[in-house]
Amino acid sequence: MFSINACQPTQSATSTIDANNFDSFWIWGDIKTASYLINAKELYILQGEIRYVKQKQSSILIPQGISVLKLPHQKIWLVFRTHHLNWTEQDYQNIFNRLAQWKNQGNNVIGIQIDFDSKTKNLRDYALFLQKLRHKLPQNYQLSITGLLDWTNFKDQTTLAIFRQNINELIIQTYQGTTTIPNYSQYLKRISTLKLPYKIGFVQGGRYQKDVKYTNDPNFKGYVIFLLRSKT
Repeated sequence: MFSINACQPTQSATSTIDANNFDSFWIWGDIKTASYLINAKELYILQGEIRYVKQKQSSILIPQGISVLKLPHQKIWLVFRTHHLNWTEQDYQNIFNRLAQWKNQGNNVIGIQIDFDSKTKNLRDYALFLQKLRHKLPQNYQLSITGLLDWTNFKDQTTLAIFRQNINELIIQTYQGTTTIPNYSQYLKRISTLKLPYKIGFVQGGRYQKDVKYTNDPNFKGYVIFLLRSKT
């Protein structure tokens, strides 16, 4: 695992996120081949989003991101954004079919990641959705989710227990769009209270604040960088 300490300046309280210093990335679109992708060990690849279409009165998977590739040297997570939690059986099957397509190309598909911006007050509903998804997901695949900084304020232990029982990792995003959230480190000081396995998500070219230490937390599992097409 890359240690971010290697790129910290000696005088400044912040440093710029340089993708060359990392080996785990989100790929959200058709980006060009870059040196840091050649050495990547883990990729989170957007595959689509699930929306409810009022005109059709149905939920559909809208394909997004890149098409199926053969990437046998990296661990692959397939990412699906969702705008609602009332999935149909077809929604589940569409995702499972996508997993099979990537797997059949010889890829080391670890599992799926769900990107859903749940309000903190609604996290119980989200936890119950993930419990259902975990039950349907083939056992050989893991389940990852993205998370918002405000979730670090959540304290309901019954709900957190449901998360612990059903997800393999949480990746807390420290940015909005292409910009680092200025006070993100204040939220991350509380992340250990969730007692969930987690990674920290940074945006390429964003800012890293040195005042929070994660490496001594047994639940800290590393960093993931959101790649920007304009930076490749």
